Parts: sequence; C-alpha cells; structure tokens
Amino acid sequence: MIEITDLRKTYRMGNVEVNALDGVTLGIEKGEFLGIVGASGSGKTTLLHMLGLLDQPTSGKIVIDGLDVLALTDYEKTMFRLYKLGYVFQDYALVPDLTVMENVSLPAMLRQDRTEEQIRKDSYGILRKIGLCDRRDHLPRELSGGQQQRVSIARAMVNRPDILFADEPCANLDSENSRMVLDLFREINEDMKQTIVMVSHEDWHKDYFHRIVQLKDGKIVNT
Repeated sequence: MIEITDLRKTYRMGNVEVNALDGVTLGIEKGEFLGIVGASGSGKTTLLHMLGLLDQPTSGKIVIDGLDVLALTDYEKTMFRLYKLGYVFQDYALVPDLTVMENVSLPAMLRQDRTEEQIRKDSYGILRKIGLCDRRDHLPRELSGGQQQRVSIARAMVNRPDILFADEPCANLDSENSRMVLDLFREINEDMKQTIVMVSHEDWHKDYFHRIVQLKDGKIVNT
C-alpha cells in the first residue's frame, strides 16, 4: 500500500546540516497496524509527517496505492489528504468552540461528495462506535483528556480514510486512558481493516502493533 524509497529530510541550522531522515526505505501493507518507535530526535515524527504529506522530504520517493504522491501539486496533495488520509495528534487539535458533533463533522463538510444528511449519519455512526454519542453536544473543555482523544479519532475516521496516521496519541494520557485509546485503534484496525501508522514512545504499546519499525538518527535500525 505504501512504498517508501531512500527518503531523506535535511534541515540546515546555521552552517550545520541535520539529517532528520537519512535514507529510509520501507513498505507498509494494507490493513497493517505499524508502530514507529525510537528515542527523541530519532526521526519518527518527521517520517510520519512525510508519509502524511504534511511536510516535503529533501529527496526520495513515496508511493501510495501506486501513486507517486510527491509529484502531486499542492492542491492535489490537499485533496489526497482530505479523501485518503486521517490524522490523530497528541494534543487532540479540537476546535474549542465547536461541539463534539461539529468537530467530528468538519472533515466530511470539506468534501464535495457528501450531503448534509450523509455527514450527520457518518458523524453519528463513528461517535456511536467510540461510545460518545451522549456527549455529542458538549464542548471539548467539558470532556476528559481520554474523551477528547477519542473525539479526535472519530474526526480522523469520519471520511473513512485509507490510512490513519497517529503521532504519539497517548502522550498526554494516563495509562488507563492510553489503553482505552489503543484498544479503540485495535478495534478499528480489526473490524474495519484500517491501515494505521502510529508513532509511539512507550514500550508496552508494542503489544498492539503487527510490526515495529525502530529509528535511530534518521535510519531504520530494526524492523
């Protein structure tokens, strides 16, 4: 599903070049729950941002479902992200003045192929799956951290993306809520055959992944 070839990202800091990614080559299968792990500064979030088309690599190739996504125009990348990709971030990134239902509906409202009735149906359906229908009219500040992250997952899933990217989604959660979020990811992966690529820093998270890719200094050292 995803083929990454010799992916590199170099940042210049004054006269010094820093290789955040240093020749990463990797394949990710459809329906796989892949964990990307490594110490701080190893390049794992940089890799996730490249795969999710949130940043541009210095060189290399990313092919998703046979499409060379780095060759797309900025507009085409925006549409590809909207229709094909979903994102879950560690800080939830919910709009504070919108209700749970409105936050979940946002990505679907940006698409041009959904009626208002379909948007409501899809949003309600994913909220029911994560167990938060009774909170649909609440604002994010009225929810716990774990509930906010579940809303973030629902928002990422409302467009039924081909690939779900998660950047340390449990970083701000306690162990109980972290396990609840990971159980939800596992359920989504198994029931919906959802491809998930997740960055993690916790050793116990590995029990949830089908496969683990370990990065060090921008290189894959174990897979």
